[in-house]
Amino acid sequence: TADMNSNVHPAVAALVLVMTGVAVGLWVWASGLAASLGGPAELRTGPDGHVFIQIQNHLVEHDTSGAFVRNHDLDTLDVTLFLGGYAFFSDGDILLRRGPDPRSFLDNLRAYSRETNRKSIIPEEPGSGLFRCNLETSACERFGDGGIDFKAAHGVFIDWQTDDVYISDTTRHLLRKYSSTGVELAPAAGGFKFPNQLMVVDGQLLVADTNHHVVRSLKPESPMFGEQVDSKDVVPTAATSARQTWPTHFARVGDHWWVNNMETGMDRGGIYVFDSEWNHIRRVKLPPDADPISILKVGDAVWISDWNNDVVRRFTAEGAPMANLESAGLETVLAFSREERLRYTMLSYAGVAVVVVMFLGLFVRAFAQSMNKPSATRPSKPDAVVALADTSPLHLEPNGRLRKRMQGALILVGILTLLAGVSLLVMLSALGKPEAIVRFAAPLGGLIAIVMLIAWTNRANWGTAVSLNGNTLTLRDHTGRQSSCSIQQVRYDDTAIATRDAVVMLGRPKARIYDEQDVQAYLIPRLREAKKVG
Repeated sequence: TADMNSNVHPAVAALVLVMTGVAVGLWVWASGLAASLGGPAELRTGPDGHVFIQIQNHLVEHDTSGAFVRNHDLDTLDVTLFLGGYAFFSDGDILLRRGPDPRSFLDNLRAYSRETNRKSIIPEEPGSGLFRCNLETSACERFGDGGIDFKAAHGVFIDWQTDDVYISDTTRHLLRKYSSTGVELAPAAGGFKFPNQLMVVDGQLLVADTNHHVVRSLKPESPMFGEQVDSKDVVPTAATSARQTWPTHFARVGDHWWVNNMETGMDRGGIYVFDSEWNHIRRVKLPPDADPISILKVGDAVWISDWNNDVVRRFTAEGAPMANLESAGLETVLAFSREERLRYTMLSYAGVAVVVVMFLGLFVRAFAQSMNKPSATRPSKPDAVVALADTSPLHLEPNGRLRKRMQGALILVGILTLLAGVSLLVMLSALGKPEAIVRFAAPLGGLIAIVMLIAWTNRANWGTAVSLNGNTLTLRDHTGRQSSCSIQQVRYDDTAIATRDAVVMLGRPKARIYDEQDVQAYLIPRLREAKKVG
């Protein structure tokens, strides 16, 4: 290792470090974006009974029978990145957050470590924060005179009897209550740990108190807002065994309650059914890879959004599976989402590939250096002897040991390239993306062609030879043709030697095709009368 490091140029080391940092940054950035491009998330019902499915910056509207109505692109409302929850007022207006995501890496790290968000709820920019918008006209007005901004309010509920707004300020562990115009109607209620979905049912405010593993019943009236009425443990033994202990979403289905208890990573949850007294009845059967998010009763069915599998699953009120929701509008948005996810996934793989290629290059360089070190069992020819070697015949051919190692390395690289290509094609085929196969076929074919060209070039060099007999030098080039001339007519440098008709590649000093000791000790001293070129 010390020998290898001693031969690494500082500029090369700096370049490797910079490129590694860029590649790792690309991998982290692209992986994060790919992970954020999930499928259906929050499900909401509008005052007209229509169902809205949120997928990134889209709300896909369906009627109660599951027929597609319209796709609402939230870019028209200046929603740069959908953050938090949303809800509808009684007149059909929607309450949601506009603006970019101002959260830094440290903000996300604090949230992950369960630290309380201590930043102000006043918007940092004029166009950011909660807005009340009309989906038909795209007209929006700020919610609250001074503006209110929650980047992680994952529960929003609007009581259509009064249009009062209830918000789970999730990362501050608070519940808040506002009027339809954004006037605060009561002091924030505390005592929660990452509250999520909430709703007013039968005169009580229910909230999923996620990190306390319960669903709480509270008083919604402004003078007593947030006072606890009851608390129900919604993590039965089956959920504990499955490590699904974090309740985030729930829905009332007839006289029963359906609760989504997620795993520690806030994903891959399980749907557990409770009776009217919150006694556990059963678990809804989902596929092993299901990642349920939101639960919504629609007519006689129950809809459940599945983030990772790009589907909205449907069940009967008794928990029997029905056909998944299918509509042209939903599939259009999901197809675009899958395309973007695949693109960023490939970019993240590219970052990993850059790191692998760089370290493979360093390994090959070290390997080449180790192969060209003088053998410990082969003594160097003394300078006095070299000086006297002027007329004795000399015949040199490529290093046979190096040839075998180089062939082995090329075979290994070829196999790895082939395996990578086959794996990529299999993966893309499994994803059902024939157009992506065509897109990646060209660069993959180019890589294979480069490997084959290197293999052919190195193979051709092994048939060469250099001979010296007195003042006459004879070269046998890669075609097998021989050319002889006097030493005075020879041209050479550190990598090659040439007559007027032929050229033989000696290899670079750190990666000789010919043995480095033979070149330096026997050949170069005999070329004093030849022309050394740059």
